Amino acid sequence: MFRFGKIRPLLAVLVAAAILGAPTHARASYAVQVYDDGVLQGGIFTFVSGNSLLFVGTTTHFSLTSGTGSSNNPGSQGGSMLSLSNNETVTSNFGSTGGTHTIKIVLSQDTWTAPTGTPLVLSSSGGGSLTYSGGTNPTATQSVTATYQGFLDNSNTLFGMPGGAGTPLQTATATLNTIGSTAPLVFSPGVSVNPNVPGGTPFALTDVLELTFTLGAGSGQTAANISATTNVNVAAVPAPAGLLLALSSIPCLGIGAWIRRRRQPV
Repeated sequence: MFRFGKIRPLLAVLVAAAILGAPTHARASYAVQVYDDGVLQGGIFTFVSGNSLLFVGTTTHFSLTSGTGSSNNPGSQGGSMLSLSNNETVTSNFGSTGGTHTIKIVLSQDTWTAPTGTPLVLSSSGGGSLTYSGGTNPTATQSVTATYQGFLDNSNTLFGMPGGAGTPLQTATATLNTIGSTAPLVFSPGVSVNPNVPGGTPFALTDVLELTFTLGAGSGQTAANISATTNVNVAAVPAPAGLLLALSSIPCLGIGAWIRRRRQPV
């Protein structure tokens, strides 16, 4: 007689093996890097909570307040989004002496998954403003040039940047020489990039925001408030017409063969 109790230990082993052997989803890494005149800065405090990131700190020529990032990873099958959220506030601290200095903010998150229907379409958008807080020289010219780029790295490397081709997708400029004034930073429309990533393949997204301040001596503080976003959307790839025709004929061929078999004498 068959006894179910005899196979319970075997079932338990099989279930345990299935659970232990099942693939697990990798935990995404999420980080920000800040460069001052091309030098990576170590004094930036970063706090990550889920898909939100906060960063503040002081570099050689700037201070960062209200630095935030957000993403919708893993997101929907239709699109992924990584953002340097509203009002990334960058304030200069070299206005008394003047000069030209650049700050670069790099936000990155890996382990996104490419849905089916490749290629993926990578685009970016951004906006912001420049504010002249005022200093000892009321006629000092203050200007900022901003560039923004979104990258997709199909090797799933944090801070990887091959997918954007190294050319800024967004640029903006503003110039002020009146204390207390504000000018918009209107980023030009971005150019879409079409990275080829097979469906189900993990990849990394990276935002790169670069601000170059040029200040006259005695300018005082100048602040830039920026928000920028990288979007990845799926562009469905239609099957070739010949392939669709071939696939549609398969059921008909099967029915024809069945009819011929039925007509053959027994």
